[in-house]
Amino acid sequence: MRLGRAVTLALVLEVALTAGAALGFLALAGWPSRFPGLLGPLAGTMAVAITAALLLGAQLRAAVARPFREIAAAAEAGAKGRLSPAAEGMLDEARDATTAFNAMVMDVAHRIAALDLEKSTLESVLAHMSDGVLIADADGVLSLVNPAAERIFGITTRQATGHRLIEAIHHFELDALMRQVGRERTPLGRDLEVHHPEHRLLRVQANPVSDPRGRFLGTVLVAQDITDLRRVDLVRQEFVANVSHELRTPLTSLRALAETLQGGAMRDGEAGPRFLSRIITEIDRLTLLVNDLLDLSAIESGSAKMEMAPVSLSEVAEDVAAKFRPVADRRRIVLRAEINDRLPAAWGDQNRLTQAVANLVDNALKYTPDGGSVTVAGQERGALLAVSVSDTGIGIAPEHLSRIFERFYRVDRSRSRALGGTGLGLSIVKHIATSHGGRVDVQSTEGRGSRFTLLLPPAPDGAPDRDAGSPPDPAADS
Repeated sequence: MRLGRAVTLALVLEVALTAGAALGFLALAGWPSRFPGLLGPLAGTMAVAITAALLLGAQLRAAVARPFREIAAAAEAGAKGRLSPAAEGMLDEARDATTAFNAMVMDVAHRIAALDLEKSTLESVLAHMSDGVLIADADGVLSLVNPAAERIFGITTRQATGHRLIEAIHHFELDALMRQVGRERTPLGRDLEVHHPEHRLLRVQANPVSDPRGRFLGTVLVAQDITDLRRVDLVRQEFVANVSHELRTPLTSLRALAETLQGGAMRDGEAGPRFLSRIITEIDRLTLLVNDLLDLSAIESGSAKMEMAPVSLSEVAEDVAAKFRPVADRRRIVLRAEINDRLPAAWGDQNRLTQAVANLVDNALKYTPDGGSVTVAGQERGALLAVSVSDTGIGIAPEHLSRIFERFYRVDRSRSRALGGTGLGLSIVKHIATSHGGRVDVQSTEGRGSRFTLLLPPAPDGAPDRDAGSPPDPAADS
């Protein structure tokens, strides 16, 4: 029975009982015979009392039921995600109930807001992580895959969630790792290789997830892509090995020459000077190698001081051509500098840019047969300036083009050493170009020659000239 009806029925019943009690009392007192004229007024009074009871019951019913209806409506709206407080009623008890309900609503609202913030933060962290994250439930079914994991494993969230790991990724070692964590309930790590969508080396950490009572809930897999780290480590190891080899060769030669001189060749009028000349050559080669290593280290680390200013590329080309022209003339190689003075100035360090062009010209002369030609040219190429060094030399096979800028990489090791190369010249050129915000490209045809192009940014408008003096400092005169 509804509360309002119960209140009305109780009031009417109370009126009826009161009237019945009064009539019984009057009957005992002999009212019908003694006061026959009171029957009509008494009936009317009872009718008014019952009517008043009905009206009062309706008011009480409304007063009592309204707060409960408000609470019910607010609760129904909250169940649909629209939290709002209920209106307070007139009765103290109803007001207390509504106040308690509204306090509960506010507490729930604060908790939901905190959960939403925590969820948004977690989603943002997962979305911007560079490591792949996979979360599987206790049955091994994936429930979360972040964007990094999609990229690493070549899957999508829609394809993966709701499926077992082995069904989504098809990697048996990864699935075995997750199963082992589920069995042993202990964190495990392992280095794994994946071959789809591309070959990668991953460092995977798998951790079990349990509730406060220790019940196993699932597994979190975090996959870190260490492909580049491993590649850098291999390059470092190769670099150390190459440096050791490059230093060992001249040092071994120097020791052999010195022991030969010590054994009596020093007193030989013909062999002594020849061996001393070879010692000087080997020392020069060591000096050149050490200087190139120091230059490369300084440029790579950014510790090399760069005096940035507008640089005339025509002047750089003429200076380099003048330096190497005696070598070219001895071998009947035509060395030309064909950069127009009207070419815009580049923005860079003149000494470093001269070093880069000189390394390219030196390489071109070494690998160009007698009677060939080497040309230094310049032009605008889009937003950059291009300085190219072309030769009619032996060229480079296609399989070597992607590696010729690596340190100590030589297409023909025996020929390079015979010509006095250290294997670092092109690597230095590449890093000089990169440090200037540019790059270096190469095109080559085996047996027909090569063209190396240094691409550099132009000097900004209004940039001060390198030789221009600094404005006077007013504080210096005080």
